[in-house]
Amino acid sequence: MTQEQSDEVEHLLRTWFEWQCRQSIAMHAKMYYRPADSMGRQSITNRTCEEDDEVAYQWADDQQSEQVQLCVDELTIDQRAAISTSMRNKASDASVWRSVRVGDQHAVYQSAKSDLIPMLAARHLIRMEMAV
Repeated sequence: MTQEQSDEVEHLLRTWFEWQCRQSIAMHAKMYYRPADSMGRQSITNRTCEEDDEVAYQWADDQQSEQVQLCVDELTIDQRAAISTSMRNKASDASVWRSVRVGDQHAVYQSAKSDLIPMLAARHLIRMEMAV
């Protein structure tokens, strides 16, 4: 795995992890809060062009993250645990998270990234010349 491949997979995994966190928060909120308020049901808010762009980029990132999720699901449980642990540590800017499932965290994480490269290339999430 080259440094360019590693960086590309790392970027996809970070975007995927942020998406996964947003999905988790949304599911938790649905259990305790009503999805709509009856007072504002008919109100319409105007969006600016910048907000429209943000929504479009967020939608594209969400679609990409769903494809990454399908690839991550094909990994072994140790590899998924290593990815999750590594992403939590990177999100917190500290190495405080550990997994008892994974022996050598870094080695398993690197093998997971290597295994993801052909899967991501097959889904056209990374450039084909990078995967060769």
